[in-house]
Amino acid sequence: MIGASARNGAPSKSERRRAILELVRTRTIRTQDDLVAALRRRRVPATQATVSRDIRDLGLLRVHDDAGPRYVAAAAELDAAAASERVHRALVEHVQALEFVDLLGVMHTAPGSAPLVAAAIDAGRFEELAGSVAGDDTVLMVARSRPAAQRLHVRLKHMMERP
Repeated sequence: MIGASARNGAPSKSERRRAILELVRTRTIRTQDDLVAALRRRRVPATQATVSRDIRDLGLLRVHDDAGPRYVAAAAELDAAAASERVHRALVEHVQALEFVDLLGVMHTAPGSAPLVAAAIDAGRFEELAGSVAGDDTVLMVARSRPAAQRLHVRLKHMMERP
């Protein structure tokens, strides 16, 4: 099982959403029912209604290939303008604080929002960013260099401040 919440042993929303992102990036998921079944195989309980909300909140797309429709990770991965707008929305709506210490950036978010913010940032494909890791309410970002960290900090602050 992915991690269990201390309360009832069930995976948290952020853990479920991380599993969803991993599934659509590594497997062909054609329907919400397919996604629910794949989550259950990972011992992550989910209903179709919950998965539907997660798909919307994570910005997943349903695209068509030769075998029919399937879900893919965020629209931002296909369109740079959409990526920038998604990062902006995620920052404005969910980030409470942002700071950088050397190569590391730390974002504090509303509870349960860190995976959504990290997915938006990763899909934004910032050249300064080596990668990010999301917890429940914190995103850790690793910059490629000190100058890259400074540029990334300025870019993210600017995106948070723009209307």
